[in-house]
Amino acid sequence: MYIEVLEYLTCPHHPDAPLVLEGGERRADDGEIVNGVLRCPVCAARYPIVEGIADLLGPIRFPENLTQALNLLPLTAWGYERTWRPQALTMLSGEPFGYERELPLITAMAAPERGGLMVDVACSNGLYARALEHARGAAPGHVVGIDYAIPMLRQARAFARAEGLRISYVRARAEALPFAAGAASVLAMGGSLNEIGNAARALRELRRVLAPAGRVALMCLVRDERAPGRAVQSFLGLAGVSFPTLEQLNRAFAIAGLRLRAQWRYHVVVFSLLTADTV
Repeated sequence: MYIEVLEYLTCPHHPDAPLVLEGGERRADDGEIVNGVLRCPVCAARYPIVEGIADLLGPIRFPENLTQALNLLPLTAWGYERTWRPQALTMLSGEPFGYERELPLITAMAAPERGGLMVDVACSNGLYARALEHARGAAPGHVVGIDYAIPMLRQARAFARAEGLRISYVRARAEALPFAAGAASVLAMGGSLNEIGNAARALRELRRVLAPAGRVALMCLVRDERAPGRAVQSFLGLAGVSFPTLEQLNRAFAIAGLRLRAQWRYHVVVFSLLTADTV
């Protein structure tokens, strides 16, 4: 993690309390904090920084479903962007949909050139985090990747450092984001809403953390209208992956206090641009 994140990072138990970096940390040549300790000034909880990743969760608990368990495996983290992810949207949408099409759509929705705190929520290998950092340019601010799986965060950090990008990675959950209310100008999420056990709570957290003029750029999957696709999705449901209808998804946005500004659907793949409902 980088020192820039301390402007935004808060205790998960006291979201209005900025975390403090204790002395004696070890830094890399580019200033990345490789090892150290963060402390909450309210409850005095201490959170380690290990191999450049701030861990705000502590010991790993038993996963809620099979999909979350698989994401904890180092092999899954290693293979995610090397095998499945580059082809995923092409396979799911039924039309050519590589990174060269997906990432410009996400950055156009997010508008990271406005600067501020930008968070890739449930980031996996940090694909959207890297895209946001590249598109941020010289705008002031910082990009943070959040995930609960340490192997995913380690791989995300390795990819970012290989590209020379200053992105902070933090172990935390989408249902309890470690940021103050209204702190984030951009929140991005790519597909993870389908795997989060409590999607409604995660959406409420996105709304809580979103700045008044902020944007949410979200990609997720909806229920297949064709019988073969529904059969596959039913099987994946046994592993904890959910597929709402488009109507259910949009209703969930509204209930969470998020206003749908634009939406694009490519078979089961849906991109949504959301803002606070008060804007």
